[in-house]
Amino acid sequence: MVPTMAPNDGITSPKDESKLLMHSCVDDKSVTTTTIPIMEDHHHSTRRHYWVVASVVLMYWSISISMVFLNKFILSGSFGEEDLTIFAAWFQSIAAVGFIWGVSLGGRKCKIKIPKIEPNQLYSQTMIMLSMASVCCLTFNNLMLKHIGVAFYQVARSFTIIFTIIFSAVFLKKGLTTRAVCSCLLVVAGFFIGIDQEDVSGTLSVKGVIYGLMSSLSAAVSGILFKKAESLLERDSLKLAYYNNMNCVLLFLPLVLGSGQFVSVFRSEFIYQINFWLILCFTGVLSLCIGWVSALQIKHTSPIAHHLSINAKSVCQTVLAVLFYQETKTMYWWLGNFLVVAGVLFYTLSRILEDSKRSKDVTINGQLPITNSKPHANGHTKD
Repeated sequence: MVPTMAPNDGITSPKDESKLLMHSCVDDKSVTTTTIPIMEDHHHSTRRHYWVVASVVLMYWSISISMVFLNKFILSGSFGEEDLTIFAAWFQSIAAVGFIWGVSLGGRKCKIKIPKIEPNQLYSQTMIMLSMASVCCLTFNNLMLKHIGVAFYQVARSFTIIFTIIFSAVFLKKGLTTRAVCSCLLVVAGFFIGIDQEDVSGTLSVKGVIYGLMSSLSAAVSGILFKKAESLLERDSLKLAYYNNMNCVLLFLPLVLGSGQFVSVFRSEFIYQINFWLILCFTGVLSLCIGWVSALQIKHTSPIAHHLSINAKSVCQTVLAVLFYQETKTMYWWLGNFLVVAGVLFYTLSRILEDSKRSKDVTINGQLPITNSKPHANGHTKD
């Protein structure tokens, strides 16, 4: 029912005015009491979001750093003088696939299922190329870790960003910017300073440096193929890890047999050591979890923040390695590491600026049709 106007031309009496004032006060109180829980819920959800982000980042750092240190422990002769570079990577892929099967069998009540195997996707050209690049990356990475220290890991693998920029320019037709070139120069300077200081300290391994370059090259190729495979599998990270590890098990088989590592391991005495198999299984599960936690970190932050986290994790890993192995490094050695970190960080920040500029351009272009639209006779706009 529509209220009628008073005969005094809309002017209310003092009595009515006091009623309206009381009503407005009650409304204000009701609004105030209802907004307080909403604001409390907002602050609670914000704090919860920060805790989730911090937990995911910490989990990524812990898994990634633990993986490097444990692989160094396996490959540094802790289980004899046998060469385990290929065998360890092969068995870790088996452990990853077995873990997925085990979780699926034990989690039927929780409705956890193994990703369905679709041969047209599993054996597609993109997945096979990704798995081949992963096999090369894991093999060269283990060979590098066998010959260098964990503290030098960041510098030895620093050319990944350079190969990524080159491949993006050649294959993805992304132009080279001045900032990208400056980033590459910083990384190259840090790389050669680090090599020089390793030589001065007597810990330089030429084989380790070469394997590091090959591992960086393989990692850059894997990064490009990973994006294609991710779109092929509709961004299902578990399915991608499952398919990739299944292919790696098969692709590693001729390598582990041809190198003689399979036979030498099963003829050695540490085949009966339970710790050896437990560490291999544990590192296999960690290798599977790295992909999952990386996806979580990107989900709760952003791809750029993920790269920043990787950069910060590398610094933390270097410091921990120097402290754990009680190594003494020169000022120039730290300068080489600083230049590598600065180059990667500078490239990441330049990507942030480029992405924000691109998003602004898209927003402006998206508003142009609305601005130029003409009003129609019925009041609506017409393109």
